[in-house]
Amino acid sequence: MSGHNEVIGSLLDEMASEVMILEAGDLMAYGEFLSHLERLEIVCEGGGDSALTRLVGALKAHMEGMILGEVADQEGGLELARQGVSVAQGLLRGEAADAEVGAYMASPCLAARARSADAPPVAAPPAAAPPAPAQPEEAGLGEPPDLADDDIEFLPDAPDLGPTAEPEPQLINDEDMELLTGFVNEALEHLESIEVNALVLEDSPQDVEALNAVFRPFHTIKGVSGFLNLTDINHLAHALENLLDKARAMELVVDSVAIDVILGGVDFLRQMIEESLAAANERRARRAFDTSELEARVEALLSGQAPAPAPAAAPAPEPEPVEPLKLGEVLVGKRVVSPEDMDEALETQRQKKPDKHLGEILVAQGKAQPDQVAEGLRAQKAMTQGAQVMAAQEVKIDTQKLDNLLDMVGELVIAQSMVQANPHVQAISDRKLHTDLGQLARITTELQKSTMSMRMIPIRQTFQKMVRVVRDTAKKRGKKVRLELVNEDTEIDRNMVEKFYDPLMHMVRNSVDHGIEDPEERQKIGKPEEGAVRLSAYHKGGSVCIEIADDGRGLDRDKIARKAVERGLIASDDDMTDQEVYALIMRAGFSTAEQITDISGRGVGMDVVQRTIDELRGKIEIQSTLGEGTILTIALPLTLAIIDGMVVKVGPERFILPTISVAESLRPARADYTTVQGKGEMIIIRGNLLPLVRLHEIVGIEPDHRQPWEGLVVVVEHHGHRRCLMVDQLVGRQEVVIKSLGESLKDVKVAAGGAIMGDGRVSLILDVEGVFKSHEGRRA
Repeated sequence: MSGHNEVIGSLLDEMASEVMILEAGDLMAYGEFLSHLERLEIVCEGGGDSALTRLVGALKAHMEGMILGEVADQEGGLELARQGVSVAQGLLRGEAADAEVGAYMASPCLAARARSADAPPVAAPPAAAPPAPAQPEEAGLGEPPDLADDDIEFLPDAPDLGPTAEPEPQLINDEDMELLTGFVNEALEHLESIEVNALVLEDSPQDVEALNAVFRPFHTIKGVSGFLNLTDINHLAHALENLLDKARAMELVVDSVAIDVILGGVDFLRQMIEESLAAANERRARRAFDTSELEARVEALLSGQAPAPAPAAAPAPEPEPVEPLKLGEVLVGKRVVSPEDMDEALETQRQKKPDKHLGEILVAQGKAQPDQVAEGLRAQKAMTQGAQVMAAQEVKIDTQKLDNLLDMVGELVIAQSMVQANPHVQAISDRKLHTDLGQLARITTELQKSTMSMRMIPIRQTFQKMVRVVRDTAKKRGKKVRLELVNEDTEIDRNMVEKFYDPLMHMVRNSVDHGIEDPEERQKIGKPEEGAVRLSAYHKGGSVCIEIADDGRGLDRDKIARKAVERGLIASDDDMTDQEVYALIMRAGFSTAEQITDISGRGVGMDVVQRTIDELRGKIEIQSTLGEGTILTIALPLTLAIIDGMVVKVGPERFILPTISVAESLRPARADYTTVQGKGEMIIIRGNLLPLVRLHEIVGIEPDHRQPWEGLVVVVEHHGHRRCLMVDQLVGRQEVVIKSLGESLKDVKVAAGGAIMGDGRVSLILDVEGVFKSHEGRRA
């Protein structure tokens, strides 16, 4: 079996399993199966297998009919789909005769659907169109007219989509509400995918895969929206699908104008889809959207003078030329054949038997057994099709269930620690018991890590959304900006992603709007016309760090300090570090922008960014060089459920400091302690004076030591400000499960939460900002 057929066979095997578990009426599952059929059709078309292509095309048309409700007998329709996959597998293996394929293609349902799909489009007359001809007997009764297979011809005087264009909807029942909710969730994901791939297509207009990746989601949205009687969504999605279909036929060049139209359509569809769900929830009529201007732009592209067909994108390379090297690497890596034998077989293939596959030559030469070659091919397929296999194995789970699981695992960790720390258990001199307890601790830790990983998702999707933000902002400001994405596979807690999206978008827009210079200004100072913004992510210690870097004009330290003095935020910047000065831009209402735009410049965004990062227990650092650019680094905890903390002791009580806020710990010399008039007690650390905060005074506990040189000081940092926190003892570093303090302790400003320790006692997790404010309040 050739490499191309291997790919088709793999897809058919997946679809055979998928079609067996399809349930009648499950539109979302129908849509997924239809997407796989579309992918299979593209692969078949690339291989030139006309019989298989026609069969898959008929099966795809049949599934479209299932989605649109044109098949009354859904169970019978599913059985026909199962037969189609089986016939396709037989055709691929050479086991299905032409008569069997012809008999299947001639089945009444498929034949009727094929006639409907092949019917020429009919131009819509200005007046109301006559009723559509009746569908075959399989067509469902009372369903909306089929818009999925009729080309739409737009008229120059097409009326706006006013309130009269959308009939008053009936209140839907719970079952339909579930279908609508599922459609909305899936459709919004499809729109995000379209945005990402459309921007890829803009940079690479000849990328056939990117074009297909934009076309397929529109096709799915069109089909399902037609079934749900969302005619305006169906209408617009079909129009955009027609546009892309023309591009697939190389009758239209996808340039930046076409991409603008596609992205505009995405924005409209997103609003319309969200409005559909909101209206259903509120039991009201859906708000109408005026898409006439967008439709006119689509019509202009469709009916305008078609440009010369763009050069066909280079077809995906056939597996055969690449297969010998890939298969050879697998077989040599598995030590099935030696490198010398592999070179000899490759030479034989090139010189004497170019029509023979490498595996066949190796078997004929006695260098490998057939089962060894088959195993090598399976390994090769696993590497090339790994992404598809993984996608097929994904299961969607309600995040609430994951949160509940994580809570229970956290309780299990606490219970296990309490058992292990119990003095009665420790007093038992049974080696096997302690061995078993150690094994239990290891399993519990691994279980916790595995559970935590379920909440982690790659930051890729969030990063890719910024491509559109950069493009739109740069276009509005007349700038040329390139966005570079680095380490998109870095994982972050899914609960954190939603809260972090808006601050990230604000900072990226600021980088483009304020950081990157105009093209003319960049040329004058010797920079390339196109500016660059780099988004990168990486893990560091117990945190995930996200960097937003630009090669723009940088921050002007003196200008920031002067503005802060004018506004009374600081008296002087003489004793402030660069970091402390740059941190002033995070203050509410602070802005150095000379011109306020509709994008930024009012000083009402960065304080929200800072507040959100604080809520996520993170911190932000700013590095900048005037004239060269700025780097914003946001450090966030890996998860919101567990905190990596430094356990300290004051008197008999233990407290937990977030590790992300701890810079260092030390026992100062007596000579390093001093007092400064107006500032209080200070500790000298490497020539810098840092205020001393006595934790025992803030929490009201009798300490073991009253002098700093007898105890320890922990240098903690918040918003660029450092303090020395005096404690009695440093117990160690530990990951703890965060617990809410409850209503009775919600006013304790110095605590961010609590944690149950191994001995069953509760320790407070300190809020560094609250500690600083409490210290300032005591001094005042």
